[in-house]
Amino acid sequence: MTRETCRHEPIAMQSNNETSAPMTDPLSADLMSARLAAIVESSDDAIISKNLHGIVTSWNQGAQRLFGYTADDMIGQPVHRLIPKDRFDEELRILERIRIGQRIDHYETVRQRKDGSLVHISLTVSPITDGKGRIVGASKIARDITERKQAERHLAGLVEGLPAAVFTTDAKGLITHYNQAAVDLWRCRPTSGVPYWCGSWRLTGSDGRLMTEQDCPLRQALAHGRPVHGLEAMIQRQDGTGVPVTLHSTPLRTETGDVFGTVNMLTDLTERKATEQQLHESASELERRIAERTQELLASQERLRALASELTLTEQRERRRLATDLHDYLAQLVVASRLRISQLIPRVGDPAISATLAQVDTMLDQALTYTRSLVAELSPQILYQFGLAKSLLWLGEQMKQHDLRVSVELGCTPFTLADDQAVLLFQSVRELLFNIVKHARTDHATLTVSVDEHQELWICVEDEGVGFDVADLTNPGTPHGKFGLLSIRERMELLGGECELSSASGVGTLVILHMPLTRNATAETVTSQPDSALSPHPSAESQIKTVRVLLVDDHAMVRQGLRSILDSYTDLTVVGEAANGHDAIVMARALHPDVVVMDVNLPLIDGVEATRRIRREHASMTVIGISVRNDPQVKLAMTEAGAADFLPKESAAGQLYDIILRHCPAPS
Repeated sequence: MTRETCRHEPIAMQSNNETSAPMTDPLSADLMSARLAAIVESSDDAIISKNLHGIVTSWNQGAQRLFGYTADDMIGQPVHRLIPKDRFDEELRILERIRIGQRIDHYETVRQRKDGSLVHISLTVSPITDGKGRIVGASKIARDITERKQAERHLAGLVEGLPAAVFTTDAKGLITHYNQAAVDLWRCRPTSGVPYWCGSWRLTGSDGRLMTEQDCPLRQALAHGRPVHGLEAMIQRQDGTGVPVTLHSTPLRTETGDVFGTVNMLTDLTERKATEQQLHESASELERRIAERTQELLASQERLRALASELTLTEQRERRRLATDLHDYLAQLVVASRLRISQLIPRVGDPAISATLAQVDTMLDQALTYTRSLVAELSPQILYQFGLAKSLLWLGEQMKQHDLRVSVELGCTPFTLADDQAVLLFQSVRELLFNIVKHARTDHATLTVSVDEHQELWICVEDEGVGFDVADLTNPGTPHGKFGLLSIRERMELLGGECELSSASGVGTLVILHMPLTRNATAETVTSQPDSALSPHPSAESQIKTVRVLLVDDHAMVRQGLRSILDSYTDLTVVGEAANGHDAIVMARALHPDVVVMDVNLPLIDGVEATRRIRREHASMTVIGISVRNDPQVKLAMTEAGAADFLPKESAAGQLYDIILRHCPAPS
């Protein structure tokens, strides 16, 4: 037999742990041998066979790549040629186990290549039997694990450098590896293969109770196959000392997912716990001192809050007094003067005097415009006349002058507030809207007012502007209306309510003001309207008159002037007066006048919208528009809304009666 034919000599033999039916067909046996030979020859692993004396009988290409020897070099040679001298005993032990039929699985060892270099391998050895079942040799499969060993050494170096105690176990919980930090923590060096340390430690949990072996994180990781992280416990060493630690235990898995051990890490918490104790003691002392100072500051804060509130209310009362004086005297006198001048101009024959009167009228118009603006800035009369809800509607309209559109949504539940409460809330909303104008970089805001089932008033001011970081409110030097927002919070606390703020860069800002209402605050009431008058029961004289007229103007003196003009005619009767568009709509429903004399510039609802609503509800009702402005656009807006006619206020003295009769003639 040549060496070439002996290269795969053991292929015809069988392992003692394999059974097969005897092959009686020589051709089938040859095919099987050829197939097995091809498999062996193409394997990446080194596959070698030897007899019971350790002489190599077959050698595949994988063996040649691994060890550097060819088949001609090794077949017929003792396998000791591959074994370092200090490991010769391994071969003797392997052959002894093979002779008694034992199989050796995944035995990790070191072998020597042809060039003298050493290689780490994983060795599996199986007995080979002949046709009669006698052991005649052994089959070896060797796999190069050099790269894995290098990775393990690298990982071991990393683990050794960790400041935390790290050790690994097998699937039974027996120690396989550990680092120096583990020895330092435990104060002894364990022997590999002994029970895991947790079995020897006395562990107590964070609650102080002794932890059983089943509760140990390592045992939990092995039993359930999932990691246990961050468990704090106290380790009782064998010398009786205790160490607080954080336990981490993670199961290790094979490529098939089976758990073959655990890796465990313990972090010494001694220094951290000592620091925490010091911090706790310092915090306790600091809390005691803070509590003392807090009581003093709270008392001072309450005094300052009450003083600030009183200053705010005093300021608003003085503003209201000044605004009332301007509105009730100066503004009314200017309007009445314009009305009187409008009556005089047609009667004056001297053109120079007429021109002078026209100039005076223009100056009065400018004075009136400025006066109205000043009154609104000082203290909006609508707040005291019609309450907070309607004043917020008016405020929303006013913000258009500052290029801000405010969508105002009022709830269905009416409510009333004390003047002091209404003033503080109105000022807060006004400041929030002006903050939007100054900082939000948007032209739209939403204002919502409602009363919930718990009798709490909710006011929400929202925009979709640039927003800001709420934390900046406590950052010195940050503008963004910081003082105003903090002041609003103080006001709401004074009212027994709260100010909630939500904002972030790029998503806008939402401010919610809410406060409890008094028990009767939501009772439905009829708002007093000192500038409006109803005449539900006309006198006997008025019943004779046939044309019923409703006057709508926001100035009492103007209404009085118009009424004095109309009262001079026996075929007309003034059945009511309204000071704003909202009241005009309500009174038109209640009084059913024949004619509504409607001013264009009105609070709450302007004359154009009020005309549109009245005409929609009462098609037979005649609306005549009047205004201090004589712009074509004003007349067009009124006529499109449904007004039958339009004239300037200064023309009312000479033309109003004729226009009324033109559109609503009185029966003879």
